[in-house]
Amino acid sequence: MKNPRQPVPQQSILFRLIAFLSRKQLWYLLEKEGKSRLLIPVFVFVSGATALAIISILSYLTELPLLFPQLGPSAFILFYTPMSDTASPRNVILSHVISVFTGLVFLRLIDVLFPAGNLMDPSMMNSQRILVIALSMGISCIAMVLLKCVHPPAAASALIAAMGYLENPEQVLGIIAAVILIVMAAIVFNRILGGLPYPLWRADAKVAKNFGEMAGITQGENTFWRQLATRNFQRR
Repeated sequence: MKNPRQPVPQQSILFRLIAFLSRKQLWYLLEKEGKSRLLIPVFVFVSGATALAIISILSYLTELPLLFPQLGPSAFILFYTPMSDTASPRNVILSHVISVFTGLVFLRLIDVLFPAGNLMDPSMMNSQRILVIALSMGISCIAMVLLKCVHPPAAASALIAAMGYLENPEQVLGIIAAVILIVMAAIVFNRILGGLPYPLWRADAKVAKNFGEMAGITQGENTFWRQLATRNFQRR
């Protein structure tokens, strides 16, 4: 016979707290309330602003170069379309790393071949700089497509490196660390606080196609691009 005084797990404070918090997660609210026009913008604002604020505070406290322009568009994609392939941790991290090092490699290579171009000076714009920018952007974009790790804001990382703004190893490590931090923030906000099956590494197309706007699949007329995206999802 069970002890009548034995506490029931469902009545414990911890269980009630978890149940309360789960009912406040984004996905639960979207399923029950259906107010996506209000909830999603609020979620994007809160999560994006908080994530960038945390990185800004860390940059201030550690005096490390953790703030770069491309973090803004990356944060928008991570929190507005978290279930899309471009928002997966794999795509975000690999694309930025590839772009940064592609820009640096071509910057050093062209500087060695044409030392008179003074490419280490970010303010210098000449034919050699144009060549570096063109090669860096082109090769980094091709690499993202071939490796299937497309994340559009990463193209800015190649441009920043090609322009000579990454003047020392600390800045290179800073930009990579910042990308990892924004991905960690996305995991916390999207997966834990949002209740979404946000991937820990690679996105699952079969799961993503069920999330509509949050997977970058807009609702509305059946345009050519929508048909193409649908066929790609079906092939996977």
